This record gives sequence, structure tokens and C-alpha cells, in this order.
Amino acid sequence: MSKFLKKNWFVMLVVAVFLAISVYYIYDTNKGKLKGKQTNGEDVVYSIDDNDTTASEFYETLFRTNGSSAELTLFKRAIADASISTTNEIKDAAAKQAESIIANYKNSYGNNYEAKLLSDMSSTGYTDLEEYLIQQQKVNQLTAEYAKQHFDELKIRQVSYILIKFTDRNNPTAEPTADEAARMKAVDDELAAGDDFATVASKHSEDTSTSVNGGVLGVIDKNTSTLDAAFLEASLALNEGEVSKWVRSSNFGYFRIIANATTQAKLEEVAGDNPYLTLVQNYDTTLSNQALWAKAEELG
Repeated sequence: MSKFLKKNWFVMLVVAVFLAISVYYIYDTNKGKLKGKQTNGEDVVYSIDDNDTTASEFYETLFRTNGSSAELTLFKRAIADASISTTNEIKDAAAKQAESIIANYKNSYGNNYEAKLLSDMSSTGYTDLEEYLIQQQKVNQLTAEYAKQHFDELKIRQVSYILIKFTDRNNPTAEPTADEAARMKAVDDELAAGDDFATVASKHSEDTSTSVNGGVLGVIDKNTSTLDAAFLEASLALNEGEVSKWVRSSNFGYFRIIANATTQAKLEEVAGDNPYLTLVQNYDTTLSNQALWAKAEELG
């Protein structure tokens, strides 16, 4: 465990004391006995029946088990603040976000918007909306950096697709109906003739949310949980530039998918300024705790 965690164990313990009665009891029972006590060079947080728990072990359990809980807000904030400066750009973005959020709350809750907003924020550990949004930007940046560093492991990629919907979504057939097959054949014929995938998607895909952009879904990885399972499995199996065969989704219909980018160089070429930030904001919200944990160890 990093020096960063060891040096800050007392702060985190105090936070946990206020929010977890069990931890408070342990701390209160031992605080007079353990001041300055160490085992193998590490601070001892508490001891039960002569069994010492060090700062490393305490954080391992607390962070792994309760990484999204409010009691770790200060811990996460310390890591983010130690890693990323609060720039004017970050402040301005947070102010604009806060303004938009407040406007939406006013529209939805009228004169009670402030109480509702504070209630909704209570689980975050923050009472100031802009401060919360500033910290979220920092955490997102850290998480994006972590994603980039673990590109191959996460199987990060940008994909596009063409969707042919079931003729009757309420009664889908195991095999394509004549109508579905005809629409699928129109796609196949144009791709076989060498037409650009984006052009074919714009013309034939029946998902209008992506067809207007040539079928581009966005940047995904193996942790993406918001996609159809069959779609994700097929997407992760593709090499760069490869187009899948038809993939049947019991929820939607039939997909043909292309992997626009499966390497860092290509992804950064086709997917905009920061594809990793796009990933962690939209399609992989599972990485933040891992990223913060890794950064805490690095800070040591």
C-alpha cells in the first residue's frame, strides 16, 4: 500500500467514524492504546484480541468494499486534488453544468428545487454543486488516463452499426422473415459492391439516433453494460476495419457492426480529442474506483 494511504489513514478513519458505527466503535475502543503503534513500519489503525490491522489493510477493505460510498468522498477528493489542478477551464465547465442542472431542477420542482437538489446530493458527500462537479471532472480525467494506460486489457474500440429491426418486435421469429431478409439483402449488396459502411448505414440503418452520423455508436470497451449482450460480444471480437456478419439481438433485430478503431493510434485519429474521456463518461462507468486506487498507489 502506498505512502499516500498510510499518511492519510487518520483522516479517512475520522470520516468513516462519522458514517459507520462499527468503525467508530473499533476506533473508540483502541484510540488511546494505539497512538503511534506500528507493525512492520505501518501505522496500526485498530487491534482486536492482539490482532493488529494496519493502514494498508484498513484501506484495502474499506475502498474495495465501499468504494462508491459517501464515507470515501474525502479520500477520493484528496487523490483527485493531488493529481489534477483546478484550472479555470475546469471551474468554467463546472459553473456551466451547475447552471444547467439548477435550471432543470427549477423547471421540475419550482420553489422546492433547492431542497430537492440538496437531498439528491446528500449521497455524494457534497453540499456545493459546483464543487462536486469540479471533483467529478477531475475523477473523469484520472479515469480516462487509466483507461488509456489499459487500452489492450479493456479492449477499447470505436464501433458503428447498421440495424434492421424486427418486422414485429412483439413476436420476433428465430429466422429472418421475408421482409427482414429483403432489407438485410439491400445492405449486404451495397457493402459487397464496396460502398462505404457509413454511407450504407446512413441509407439503411433503422436506428435514427446513429444513422444520421453514419452509424457511429461511440467508444466502448469490455465493461460496457448498456449494450445488448450479443452486440457487445460481436463488437469485441472484431479486428480493426472488420465488418461482422449479421448479429441477431432478441431485443432489437439484426446488426452488422464495423470496428472503426481497435488500436490507440486509429482511435485517437477517428474519435475526437479525448476518446477515453468519452468512454468513461458514456459507456464504462465502472473504472473510477480502479483508477483512483492505482493513482493513490502511484502518489506514494
